[in-house]
Amino acid sequence: MARFVAIERGTDRVYGDTARFGSAGNVVSPADAVCLFDRHAGRAPRGFGYVKPDSDSAHYDVYEIPPSAPSRAAASDAEAQALLREHGALVTSLVTYNS
Repeated sequence: MARFVAIERGTDRVYGDTARFGSAGNVVSPADAVCLFDRHAGRAPRGFGYVKPDSDSAHYDVYEIPPSAPSRAAASDAEAQALLREHGALVTSLVTYNS
């Protein structure tokens, strides 16, 4: 399964990393990954729309990391950013609804 990392667009902070959830982090889409992060953060369910990476409306940029990359969850925002630069690829940007 793919590993997803979501970065909050406004702050560049890591919103979530599916590696933190072990087998529960095996999700199939970027939106599923953000829903997983929301559930674990205690947020109410939200809707998501896919937007172009250069969209000013995006709330999250979601990156995919291949299974061959390190599987340990990043311990800090800086470590996650380095992991994304080395192994990640932007797969989509998301806008949230009902947040």
